Amino acid sequence: PPLSVPQFRLLEILYDHQGEAVSRQEIIRAVWGEEQSLGVSDQALDALVRRLRDRLAASDPEYPYLVTIRGYGFRLDNPVYL
Repeated sequence: PPLSVPQFRLLEILYDHQGEAVSRQEIIRAVWGEEQSLGVSDQALDALVRRLRDRLAASDPEYPYLVTIRGYGFRLDNPVYL
């Protein structure tokens, strides 16, 4: 099935910064927008990342595309571009 809008936005911002760490706050603003980002919890972002990881794993279970940068945010590691 296709990605949800928030999943697509998450993947898009990570793809635009491929191989670079993107802060949690930057991701929240990109996914939920500037005005709504104030009410988004870390748990909501973690749940979104988990759902996107599950979707990516369904296509390629051998490679962990979304990497957690502890205390900062996330990074997309795409083996095609590494």
